[in-house]
Amino acid sequence: MKDQKTKAICLMLVSALSFSVMQIFVKLTSGEVHTFEQVFFRNLISFFAAAAMARRKHTPVLAELRKGGAAVWGRSFFGFLGIVLFFYAIGNARQADVAMLNRSAPVFVTLFAALFLKEKLNFVKIGATLVCLAGAYVAMQPSFDSNAAPLLCALCAAVVSGLAYTLLAVCKKTVSSETIVLHFSALSTVLAGAMMVPYFRLPSLGNLLLLLMVGIFAAIGQFLLTFAYQVVPASEISIYQYSGVVFTALLGYWILGETLDRTSLLGAVLILAGIFWVFEYRRHFDG
Repeated sequence: MKDQKTKAICLMLVSALSFSVMQIFVKLTSGEVHTFEQVFFRNLISFFAAAAMARRKHTPVLAELRKGGAAVWGRSFFGFLGIVLFFYAIGNARQADVAMLNRSAPVFVTLFAALFLKEKLNFVKIGATLVCLAGAYVAMQPSFDSNAAPLLCALCAAVVSGLAYTLLAVCKKTVSSETIVLHFSALSTVLAGAMMVPYFRLPSLGNLLLLLMVGIFAAIGQFLLTFAYQVVPASEISIYQYSGVVFTALLGYWILGETLDRTSLLGAVLILAGIFWVFEYRRHFDG
């Protein structure tokens, strides 16, 4: 079990990296591609990947969906809503402001896990989460001078994403990772496809390739995140999502030419310290 948890933590870190790469491609296409079109491609790739995995493993998808019930539907709906709000915010507000608000999702996961899953909160979980949140603030230096609407969307995205991630833990004993991703991707693809029709424009070859990259890295991140939440308690594993702040800062520096100053590095150190705190506590506790 201990090895399983360590594996889940490693996969969660890779998931955060994948979503950070996805965010770069979303930013590169946001000027010419509508939000719903981005969401459509993001989930279309995940749908085909999940369908192929379910077929290869002979997963009884329909039977598992009946067992999962409202939790699976809730995870899919709130997950889709979170993506739409987040993508809209990325394209209409300062990246630092959006990223800071979005990184508050683990806080809501911790709260929802305590309320609905009755997971115990302790000083380490709360303290490490606050350290990571402080690190995210220092690294991103948000000014919150963007328009109010996209900032509110970014905050709402964090809330509904926190609820969606908590529902992943509810499904862990009855529904496999591929079934959860398949259902989520199918629902999101259909809804985003219907909503993008009035705004659809045939993307250029370059944008099409970028949209495919959005879908590929989103699929990788989604599968790994789903598995991690099914193995480790939600209030514990959620803190590792803060590693995405570090990955996003480094990728923004290397790919987008964004600045990486001392405050960014200090924020990264605080985030890594918070993650290491939880990891060491868990390691000694399990040991």
